[in-house]
Amino acid sequence: MDMEKKKVAVIGALNVDIGGRPSGPLAAGDSIPGRVGVTLGGVGWNIARNCALLGADTSFFSLLGRDEHESAIRAESQRYCVNIDGCRWEDGPNNRYLYICDENGDVAAAVNDMALCGRMDTAFAARCLDALAGAGAVVTDANLPAATLAYLGENLAAPLVADGVSVGKIGRLKPILHRLHTLKANLQEAEAVTGRTGAEDCIRALLDAGVKRVVLSLGPGGVVCGDEAGAFPVPSVHTDVVDATGAGDSMTAALTVGLVRGMSFSDCAALGVTAAGITVANPGAVTSALAVLRP
Repeated sequence: MDMEKKKVAVIGALNVDIGGRPSGPLAAGDSIPGRVGVTLGGVGWNIARNCALLGADTSFFSLLGRDEHESAIRAESQRYCVNIDGCRWEDGPNNRYLYICDENGDVAAAVNDMALCGRMDTAFAARCLDALAGAGAVVTDANLPAATLAYLGENLAAPLVADGVSVGKIGRLKPILHRLHTLKANLQEAEAVTGRTGAEDCIRALLDAGVKRVVLSLGPGGVVCGDEAGAFPVPSVHTDVVDATGAGDSMTAALTVGLVRGMSFSDCAALGVTAAGITVANPGAVTSALAVLRP
């Protein structure tokens, strides 16, 4: 395979994750003993690290803050072999994401402070275009402003993969659905952007809008995929859940890496489900255990 086609570019969010997991059931209005940790995350950054772990030559593009976490960001980029030369640094804090899991590891509540993403405007995207053009696929997430996503959709020739991120943000992708090669979303996000109900109706609406491949996550129920050949389910990998954070990001990464490897859609989906299963079986949003899936 042409090595150039193994290159993946990710343009999206990096943030500081502050997360807590109680040792027992959550109780509203009460303080529960447990563990609190601070790590680096963000949909885009998680996807970039996962792509690198899966063997792709990965570059990351974002707006980052020169705060107390700058050295950690630079160290992680070296540790995971993710190129961050395309990032722009500003004085001030990085994005922050505060979440609390329940005793099973599922996110119970979260607050995001993503001010830097709002400043990733079309001028920023324009400066990234030449570098993005060298990738076999470009991944973006719906944390970017709608105008920036529209600009990328209009100007990128490489296959574009998108992650819906959340019910409140996936609507930003609506104007560029016709430019998306692959869209990964959960069912609630898909229903929000299409106005339809149920996986099959959502997939049909997204394909009619121009998306080539649709992957809808049903959580423990696996995924439902669809393209012009039809829809098909892929069951989840049964495992003990340690931390559900980042499962969707690892799936998006695997779908992208499978795409640049030239894998069939069904094999890409299977790789995505396997990657998500490995991720939830390990602590943290990104796990080095994914390297077992490298070719």
